[in-house]
Amino acid sequence: MNIYYIITLFFLLFASKANFLVESNLAWFAFEVCMIFVAFYFKRVKKKDVQFFLITGGIYFIYILFRFKLNQLPGDYLKSDVFYFFKFIFTSYLFCLILKEKTLYYLVKVISHLALVSIVFYVIQFYQNGAIVKAIGNTFESFTINDNSPRFTNFLIFTYDSLHYYRNSGFCWEPGAFGSFLILAVLFNFLMNNFKFDKQTVILLVAILTTVSTTAYFGLFLLLFLRYRVLSKGSKTTMIIFAIIFALAIPNVPFLGEKIVEIYNQDIRDLNELEQLSTYYNDVDRQMPLNRFGSVIFLYQQFDWKLFLGVSNQYEKYYIDEYNVNISNGIMDFITKFGFVGLFVLLYRYGKVCKVYLRRTEFVIYSVLILVILSFGEPILILPICIIFMFLPTFKNQDFLTLSYTYRTKYLKFQSPNNL
Repeated sequence: MNIYYIITLFFLLFASKANFLVESNLAWFAFEVCMIFVAFYFKRVKKKDVQFFLITGGIYFIYILFRFKLNQLPGDYLKSDVFYFFKFIFTSYLFCLILKEKTLYYLVKVISHLALVSIVFYVIQFYQNGAIVKAIGNTFESFTINDNSPRFTNFLIFTYDSLHYYRNSGFCWEPGAFGSFLILAVLFNFLMNNFKFDKQTVILLVAILTTVSTTAYFGLFLLLFLRYRVLSKGSKTTMIIFAIIFALAIPNVPFLGEKIVEIYNQDIRDLNELEQLSTYYNDVDRQMPLNRFGSVIFLYQQFDWKLFLGVSNQYEKYYIDEYNVNISNGIMDFITKFGFVGLFVLLYRYGKVCKVYLRRTEFVIYSVLILVILSFGEPILILPICIIFMFLPTFKNQDFLTLSYTYRTKYLKFQSPNNL
């Protein structure tokens, strides 16, 4: 286990939004200090890297200052955006600065190891209604931070939630989020190994199945379709067959068609009774949960044109006194925080990373759609696991160690193949 592996492991734990480290600002600060030390000790810092960060930071602060003035919101909203920069964006930058060309390789490696661990605990989770994993989590939390939740426990590498007793949450806060991390890992692995089903891919695919996540399954379907298109280029007839299978699966698979329709109908009912439900949840000291579609409609009703540039990372304070709701749509959450402009920039930078490996615009579009599908369910776009895409297109040009051998020899003839 080398320093890159350790850095990646802790980076994923901080990005997981599930453990006691995530809740501690001191822990984030300590991790950033450690990464700064590693970056200089291993001479990973170059002058152009510092210049790139200063330019990126300058653009970010100009952006948030402009929209703060435009939206005329309290100072706390601006402080939240500044805090986000030094907590999430700076962490993501330092991670890319250290790993650079090795970023995707180590993300796949560590996520696949965590996936294998999760499968083991997932099996144990079925014994005595999760009594063993819950006991491990409670014991661990007694030495760290215990939220006294009757249903949720976490011990860094695994999360148990009795509400999802038949699903695998892995090291994330819930199964859907874990599925998103796994899908991204499979995509990265495919990009680096010419879309082969190697041992890491098999482990990740098995773990994806255990999440029983609608968004993860949708993402996996599109990912496998991308693989098919890349490897065989596919005839129109075969593509039509894929579309027919997908269309038939939606109404006939309960957790696809029925679940989506049920969520939509429930969202509309909740929005029509928003005031009464909000009062009830306030009385029982809980937040009213809004599902995927309800979150989109509600946030649009609240902010309208402000969604073009976004509001703030603290946008919920805008309506929290009137409506105590919980948002569960990752795309709309990101748009409300950074606007359609921010979403476009992030997806564009992510597409540039994929373009290095896939080359064809059609394939890149599929990759972008995969990320959009995943983030429609869970707020992963705002987490460091996705913020790294803002920096990777710059760092990936400094070396090609993680590109496949076929790609290097065919398209980079003057680059000698290297091994990690």
